[in-house]
Amino acid sequence: MCPLFFLTGKAFMKIAFVLLAALLATGAVHAEAEFDVEAAAGQCAACHGAEGVPSDPAIPIIHGQEFFYLYTQLKDYAAERRANDIMSPMAAQFERSQMKALAQYFSEKSWPMIQTEAQEGDAQLAQRAMSRGQCSACHGEWQGDSRIPRAAGQQPGYLEQTMKDLKNEVRLNAAAKISVMKKVEDEEIEALARYLGDL
Repeated sequence: MCPLFFLTGKAFMKIAFVLLAALLATGAVHAEAEFDVEAAAGQCAACHGAEGVPSDPAIPIIHGQEFFYLYTQLKDYAAERRANDIMSPMAAQFERSQMKALAQYFSEKSWPMIQTEAQEGDAQLAQRAMSRGQCSACHGEWQGDSRIPRAAGQQPGYLEQTMKDLKNEVRLNAAAKISVMKKVEDEEIEALARYLGDL
């Protein structure tokens, strides 16, 4: 006869719980071991570009972007702290360890060059925007630093939309940036986006 037959209800439940936890842990380890970061990254390439140049100017470059920033954005998309019809369900399919693997994968890529050009007067308007928003206090030379994303050479269309989304409280996962961008005029945002894209 099975030894479990002689256990009391509480003892049986304890053993059953331990066994279930072990099975779940084994499954999680197995699922993690099976995670193919290259295949997952292939899903991203449809929009972000196989060579790192996005198919649409409103889509950001993620090749060479900061690891921690990428990981945080994936978490925020999955939790809908940063909502997007494509990215939210895409990010929600990944476990946190898989998000980290993807963020690491893209952070180790080379930042691509894009074709963009600032307009006459952009530098002055951009400097005014940076001064008004005290941007350099966090962004420094715009090359990125852990939680701070690289903005130099980023897609101007994406930068413009992001700054306007923050200003208009469409994007809600960066409270400090919301208050900063509310001080900046739309024409300054547009000039700053072109200026940064051209760096």
